[in-house]
Amino acid sequence: MTRKDAVRNRDRLLAAARRMFAEHGHDVALEEIARAAGVSRTTIYRNFATREELAATVFADNVAQIEHHAAGLRDEPDGAVKLFDFVLDMQLDNRGLAQVLSSTDLQWFIDHARRIAACFEPLLDAGRAAGIVHPVVDVDDLMLAISMGESAVTADDAARRDNRHKRVREMLHRALFTFR
Repeated sequence: MTRKDAVRNRDRLLAAARRMFAEHGHDVALEEIARAAGVSRTTIYRNFATREELAATVFADNVAQIEHHAAGLRDEPDGAVKLFDFVLDMQLDNRGLAQVLSSTDLQWFIDHARRIAACFEPLLDAGRAAGIVHPVVDVDDLMLAISMGESAVTADDAARRDNRHKRVREMLHRALFTFR
């Protein structure tokens, strides 16, 4: 297999894992993820020895996406709001991921959380200066709000989950930001 094919297959596996963990929870079989990605069992095991390794890679990729998204928002006064929504959506879509990673080294989580928090710092400063972020809101408040939001949205049927997601977002916006 060419290097290009290997990269494409790995990307397909990450996308399928992200989707399958969200749809089916933390105990989805690696073979199911391979099937959803359109690759063989051999391919998934060549790339990821365990479900935990795959979940950790998806999580690390999510953090890289957050960093990339944050960089594109640096000149926007409401960048903190946009990044908050981006991260909240990502967290809500990846609830099953956290359950897979529950046995992962705590320091690993702390390091990734610090990277996410660092993305918010300059955006919060700009948001406070523009009057969009409440003056007392800091990065710890945002990180706590994301965790609270994730905890508040249960895995009910899709319509109830989507309604709760919307309500949670509105409540958190009222607490953190000066506009809806």
